[in-house]
Amino acid sequence: MSALDFAAMLRAEKRKARSGAVAKPAPKPQQQRRPPPDAATAALDPSTQRPPLQTLPGAPPTIAYAADWISEAEEAAIVAAAKRGDDWVTVRGRRLRRLGGPAGEASFAPEPLPRWARDACAAAAASDTSSRPAPNHVLVNAYDFAKESYVLPHTDGPAYDDRTFTLSCGADAVVVFKERLKTSDIGVRAAATRCEVLLRRRSLLAFSREAYTECTHEIGAAPDTIGLCCVNLDAA
Repeated sequence: MSALDFAAMLRAEKRKARSGAVAKPAPKPQQQRRPPPDAATAALDPSTQRPPLQTLPGAPPTIAYAADWISEAEEAAIVAAAKRGDDWVTVRGRRLRRLGGPAGEASFAPEPLPRWARDACAAAAASDTSSRPAPNHVLVNAYDFAKESYVLPHTDGPAYDDRTFTLSCGADAVVVFKERLKTSDIGVRAAATRCEVLLRRRSLLAFSREAYTECTHEIGAAPDTIGLCCVNLDAA
């Protein structure tokens, strides 16, 4: 067979292969995620003058607290709005909604918050003296203290800005801050308690910087038990 004949045969085989190739299906268009049922639900009165966050004697200086930060009517509206969500999941010790997108995942892209959550974030940022922007991510934790309900000691990690707000609705709770152990100390000794804060219904808690990076925080299964390290016993 001559070189010329071989080249002709190769071209013919390529044409045959192309004609018999199965066309790849066109990629499906990405479906838009439908808004949650509570997307447009309002809960806060924008004209309300809210109490400022104040540091607590005996607590790390980057922990601040404000009692009666929302009204009873606003509390009821927030609880009702949150319950309307269809994206609740059950995790260890509680039920959870994650609003604003899957923070911490490689594909994270911020998603719009429901109006009630967006308004609460804006109001919390306005009560803070740090002049940082309003949060754009919200975790809604639902506890059932009649059963075993809790949040284990943890840090919120590098996926978030080093500032967290906690708005308590529906029931009181106690948050416990403990030292963050070095890896070499885990399982060797117990973490020392830095402080406990009683979270009354309708209160706002903020913690940042050292309290965020150097402490763990947890919600115990006995919200009516207050330890000797509670720094706001006057709220009890």
